[in-house]
Amino acid sequence: MASLLNKVVWSWSAYFENFGTDNTDQSQVLTEVFNIISIILWVVLGIVGAIGAVYAIYLGVQLARADEQGKRDDAKKHLITVIIAVGVTLALILVFNTFLPALLSAFNVKDSAGEFGENPDTLISPILSLLK
Repeated sequence: MASLLNKVVWSWSAYFENFGTDNTDQSQVLTEVFNIISIILWVVLGIVGAIGAVYAIYLGVQLARADEQGKRDDAKKHLITVIIAVGVTLALILVFNTFLPALLSAFNVKDSAGEFGENPDTLISPILSLLK
């Protein structure tokens, strides 16, 4: 278990640095692309969190000021939906940015897929055999 945790990396850039291939151009491009995607996802998380918090406060005020039971129930349903949406967004972004590189590095997925530039037919052959 300790050896498994020593190999784990928690970012995409560290994951692609561990490939150690001769073709560093592809790993550099992948590192740059995934760094940009990661930054965009963290910004999206901040925007969704801020908008969700403002809307949740607005719905909380509506819930407190509602005179009729129907309006109260409607505000309550919307509030629950907002909380679930922000929670799912948070979970998906954390999985993609943090836990996915850790899982891939822990289980050496790059070793089973082959090195960059290796024969691409070996990667496609299982798919082609299913199509026949």
